[in-house]
Amino acid sequence: MRIVKLVKKLGSKAFLKPEPIPALPPEFAEPPSWFNRNDPVARAPSAPTFLYQSWIPEHTDKLVDLIRADGQLPFQDIGILIDPANKRRRIDALLYAERQPAVYDRMVMHKLAPYRSSAVALVVTLDWIPVMRRLVYGASRLGIPTILVPHESVFAKEDMYYVHPRMGMNVPLCDLVLAWGDTQERIFASRGYPPERIVKVGAPKFDYLANISTPDAKRAVSVLGLDPSRPVMTFAAQPLDSQYNTEVARVAQNKALLHLTSIAKRTNIQLIIRTPPSRDSILDPEVYEEASSSSSIVIDNASLYLLTAEETIAASDILISINSTMLLEAALAGKVAVTAKYVEFDQIWDGLKIPVARTQFELEEIIAKSIVQPETFVGNYDLGWASRSFGIGEFDGRAALRIREVLEQIRSQIFDVQRGYAANRAHLLDRDA
Repeated sequence: MRIVKLVKKLGSKAFLKPEPIPALPPEFAEPPSWFNRNDPVARAPSAPTFLYQSWIPEHTDKLVDLIRADGQLPFQDIGILIDPANKRRRIDALLYAERQPAVYDRMVMHKLAPYRSSAVALVVTLDWIPVMRRLVYGASRLGIPTILVPHESVFAKEDMYYVHPRMGMNVPLCDLVLAWGDTQERIFASRGYPPERIVKVGAPKFDYLANISTPDAKRAVSVLGLDPSRPVMTFAAQPLDSQYNTEVARVAQNKALLHLTSIAKRTNIQLIIRTPPSRDSILDPEVYEEASSSSSIVIDNASLYLLTAEETIAASDILISINSTMLLEAALAGKVAVTAKYVEFDQIWDGLKIPVARTQFELEEIIAKSIVQPETFVGNYDLGWASRSFGIGEFDGRAALRIREVLEQIRSQIFDVQRGYAANRAHLLDRDA
């Protein structure tokens, strides 16, 4: 009864609709669930540190770990997204930075703000994707120097290297580029990046090759269930999602793989199929069926690699790929490196003079000769060309050391980075030069 009396007393006012909440501007929308907010009770860091954003573990994270050298240089992961090793999370972040740039810029500033007084510099391994490009822009706005240490170089079409396939960004926005060698320097400069902001240091990716140990390396294949006493060939599979017609290239790659499984079944040669670190699903069901039907064929899947890339190269007698950087690594390690050119593309490895197979017959012929007379191919490599294109004239295993020296000079304020390059070029955030 009391409720009824109350309703009568209030009359129709009790049923009035609440006032609508004013819509917020788009940039104030709630961040996505994968965003890793700062801890509100955490203290702002005071010790000088280099910043980076964790990305693909086998690329960005591995390179940062190599540079930091067991803590000799302090690095701090900004931690924009939860579980960056998860490919689905990375895709979500990639798309969000493209489609919601205003909100993403706020997210970036939220993560960077606590470091505005302590950051020595932000280090990235690529800045042509918006998720990293806008991070570089945010750091530049805060006066934090930005440094690009590329984790890869051009290995197919030069005009498609370091290019966003839809948005067109094709030139670094960082204050400083620590390039591998002549090729990167020439490409970036030709697109308008100031040459004076480029320092060539070599390719840290290849440093381990100066001290690669192979006498006992073969034993590592036992982890995969293979016989260390028998020959091993490895196919380095790729996502083939840039610089190629992806659909056509993946069909060609699976065709080459089926030819290799056939060889492995008919010979004494064992086959390792190494899937790409990007965790793309690129193998056809037939390839999995062939692998499961033979103890001489194994797939080292990126979801849980059993061998590192370095261990794989050291343990292999032959390295085959469409166009992976592992071809160059294998050649530098004195192994037979074979391009399975089952799809036509502008192949940069022509200068390296490694063998090329375009058909199953050519592939079988090269592999058979490689087991008996590997020097036939290895002795023909032009490593001088490779050292100029992807290094500083030599692969001396000291590229990471040179990078650390530059970073140390920046930390000591001996090297003037000339910060602010990106902050003055907002027009390049979502298009080419």
